[in-house]
Amino acid sequence: MKPDYKNWIPKGMLVSLIAGTVLSFALLLVFGVFGIGVSGKLRIALGVVFGIAFVICAKYTEWCVYAYRSFSYDGERKLSKQIIEGTAHYVPLPEGGIGLDVGCGSGALTHCLRKAQSPGKVEIM
Repeated sequence: MKPDYKNWIPKGMLVSLIAGTVLSFALLLVFGVFGIGVSGKLRIALGVVFGIAFVICAKYTEWCVYAYRSFSYDGERKLSKQIIEGTAHYVPLPEGGIGLDVGCGSGALTHCLRKAQSPGKVEIM
């Protein structure tokens, strides 16, 4: 069974951001562009507010999707893998030593240490 190291950007956050972007765009269209139920200065104000909300949500969503893809352990850029393996390189265990990882989260660093440290022993708690 292949370990699942998850991602540093939660999927729930991506879904929420995408939903917020779609909602703000829909509200921009309904009130700002088409003016359904509003007119005059209120229509302009709502258009500006929902337009700004849409742009902010869209840019933040774009950045989070990019980060999600970049930090995916098995993804295209594999930044998580590079960070974890790079960190494991700087954690030497002496001959016969034991490394204990308490609260290890996904355990990615611990598994990488276990592979890299042949003379020592790595325990997960």
